[in-house]
Amino acid sequence: MNSPVVIGNATLYLGDCRDVLPLIGSADALVTDPPYGVMFAGSATRHSAPSGQSYGAFEDSPENVKTEIVPRITEALAIVTRGLITPGIRNVRCYPVPDGEGVVWYPSGANRGPWGFVTHQPLFYYGKCPYLAKGQGSRPTGFQSTESAEENGHPCPKPIGQMLWMVNRVSLPGEMVLDVMMGSGTTGVACMKAGRLFTGIEIDPRYFEIACRRVEDAQRQARMFA
Repeated sequence: MNSPVVIGNATLYLGDCRDVLPLIGSADALVTDPPYGVMFAGSATRHSAPSGQSYGAFEDSPENVKTEIVPRITEALAIVTRGLITPGIRNVRCYPVPDGEGVVWYPSGANRGPWGFVTHQPLFYYGKCPYLAKGQGSRPTGFQSTESAEENGHPCPKPIGQMLWMVNRVSLPGEMVLDVMMGSGTTGVACMKAGRLFTGIEIDPRYFEIACRRVEDAQRQARMFA
């Protein structure tokens, strides 16, 4: 594990989150999108083709998810007040039982499934809603999206708007958001737009470099409009 890269109000770590989490201590919210399977060549809908980029080191079998992903998610949840993760559909039952559930609804379809195009992705909530806790009323647990992700060298980047919605849903302005599997840094970019602090961890050097560049660009844009 190398020294963290500090970019404005974001701190990015290259390494295994199980090694990094003890150094962080605590955060307000976890927002993370666990990885998909080996040789997964990007998302496709009935209107688009896969990106051609692929993971080469992780097969998302139930056994691997239970032994490699779930323990890291569990350790991350232990140091935050609340969390929101996207467990996917194939291994959704492998993850810790959530305190609340929602969905992202894709009218045009997301990925192919055994019965055709899957039109939703689950959202798992942990802890208590920050808005209800402060007496600010109920908010939706899911949303509809037709947004496409930018191609940035990562096999399955999330669209900015989707991660921005998640960051705003599970955290309050000025809070610290943690992403233990940050990939290309979309959660960090969303935090820059939403006025949150950000701590991100990524084990793959290729994706870490992409994340650093994107978070730095987002910081620069935020300063420009400030």
